[in-house]
Amino acid sequence: MVFRHLQRTVEAVLSFLRDQSGSIMIYTGAFMAIGVGGAALSIDIGRIVLLKTQMQNRADAGALAGAAQLDAFPGAIERSEVVITDAMQAYTTAAADQGELAVWDAEFYEAAEDKISRGAITTDDGKARFAEVIMERRTLSFFYGPALNLMTGKAGDSQTFLDARAVGMSDPFICKMQPLMICNPFDDGNPLTVEPDIREDIYKGYGLRIKQSGKTGAWQPGNFGLLDLPEDAGYAGGGANAVQQALEAEDPLGCYAVATLDTAPGNKTGKVKEGVNVRWYGPSVAPNVINYPQDDSMIADPNLNFDEINGGVWDIATYWAARHPGVPLPPDLSSASRYQVYLFEQGRGYWRKGKKTSAEVTVDPPDGTGGWKFIDLADYLPDPVYAGIESPAGSGQALPVDAGAPDDNNLDGVPPSGETISLKGHERRLMKIAVADCATYSFSGNSSIPAEGSYVEIFLTEEAGASGNGATIYGELVRGLEPRTSFEFHGNVRLVE
Repeated sequence: MVFRHLQRTVEAVLSFLRDQSGSIMIYTGAFMAIGVGGAALSIDIGRIVLLKTQMQNRADAGALAGAAQLDAFPGAIERSEVVITDAMQAYTTAAADQGELAVWDAEFYEAAEDKISRGAITTDDGKARFAEVIMERRTLSFFYGPALNLMTGKAGDSQTFLDARAVGMSDPFICKMQPLMICNPFDDGNPLTVEPDIREDIYKGYGLRIKQSGKTGAWQPGNFGLLDLPEDAGYAGGGANAVQQALEAEDPLGCYAVATLDTAPGNKTGKVKEGVNVRWYGPSVAPNVINYPQDDSMIADPNLNFDEINGGVWDIATYWAARHPGVPLPPDLSSASRYQVYLFEQGRGYWRKGKKTSAEVTVDPPDGTGGWKFIDLADYLPDPVYAGIESPAGSGQALPVDAGAPDDNNLDGVPPSGETISLKGHERRLMKIAVADCATYSFSGNSSIPAEGSYVEIFLTEEAGASGNGATIYGELVRGLEPRTSFEFHGNVRLVE
C-alpha cells in the first residue's frame, strides 16, 4: 500500500517536471504541496509502524498469558480464553476506528509428534499445548491519500487494513520428582470413559499398592515403571545405579516435562527396592521408620492395588493400641490418615481438614477456608492421661520404642544406634510420582507417556517388597500436585509463531 503511494508520488513529480508551462507561483505552490505531502507520507508510515507494533504486542501478550494456563488440568482452555481476553488492555489512536485493541479469535492446538511443533486443533484440556491469538483487523486512514489523489487526478486507496496474530507454547515442567510413574488405578482402557481423578480430595488417605511390570508385558493398573532421568540431572555413572540414586535422593536432580514423559527400558526391581528402602534404614534414615499396616482388603485380595473397598479407612485403633499401649487415641486423630498419625508421632504440628494435610506451619489455615484445625502433640502432653505418649523421654516425639527389637521396623520407631537421622525429617517418606492411563494407551516396555499433568504425592507406609515380588511399593495418597499451586511446578512459555 505504501509502495503504491510512493510510486504515484514519483510519477506525479516527473510529470510536473516535464510540464514547462506556468509561472514561478505555480512552481512554488507545487513544491510546497510536494513538501507537505512528503511530510504527511512520513507521518502515515510512522502510524502504520505504530499500529502494527501495538497490535502485535497485544497478540504476543495474549498468546503467552494463554499458554501459561495450559497445564493439562480440567478447565485449562477455558482459563486460557479468559486470560487471553484480559491479558492486557491496549488502546490506539492511530487507527481510523480508534479504541481498544481487541482479540477476534483464539484457537488451541495439541503438539505434533516432535512435541515442539503445533499439531491439530483440540478442545481437550489435557492435550492443549499451543494458544493462538488473532487480533481484530484495524483500519488506518492515510493523511497523504487525498492530497495525492488531488495531485495526480487519479482515485487511489486512502486507507489500509492491518492484522496481527501470535502463537504461544506451554511447556511446564516439574522438579524434585522421583523417576517413577504408576498406572492409573481407575483406567478402564476406554478413552471415552469419564474416569475419577486420583488427585481429587476424596482419595486422600487411600492405600496404594504398586508393583513393577514385566520387561515386555503391557502395564496394567497397579503397575509402576521407571522414567528416563532428565538429561541435565548429572547422576554419576548412569544406568541402574543412577536410577537408584534418583529414587533415594531427598531432593532429586533435574526436572521433567509435565505433558509427556518417557519410560526407561528394562526391569530394575533390585535398584527400586534399595532406592525406596533407604527411607527406612542407612546410611541416613527417617526419624520414624515404622511400617504401617496395609488395609485388610488389600491383604485379602492380592490383585487389589487401590483401597476402593474400604474407602481409604484403615484400622487406626488397632495400630495405636499396639504401638502406644495404655494411652488412649487422641481425639484429633479420629479417622486420621497414616500420614497424619505419622506427623503426630514425629511431634510435628500440622493443619488437618479431614484427610487433607498441610505440614507447613502457618498462623492461618492453608487456603483461608474453614474446617481446618491445627494438630500438635505438645497440646496433649500436659494432660496426665497422655503422659505416657512421649518416648523417648523428653524428645517431643511419640515414637514407640521396643528395646528388645530395636531394628524391627514393625515395632520400633527409633533409628538404630549410629545411624544419622535424615535432615529432611518427615519429607523423607514422601515421593512425587506421575500417573498415566496405561491401559488406554497400551503402554509396554519403553514408551512415551502422555501424563497430561497428572502427578501425586504419596506417603510410603511400608518397605518395598523383595525383587522377586516385583519390588512392591506400599503407600498412601497425600495430595494431587497442582501446576497452579504446587511449588514443584514451574512455568515455561514462549512464542513460537
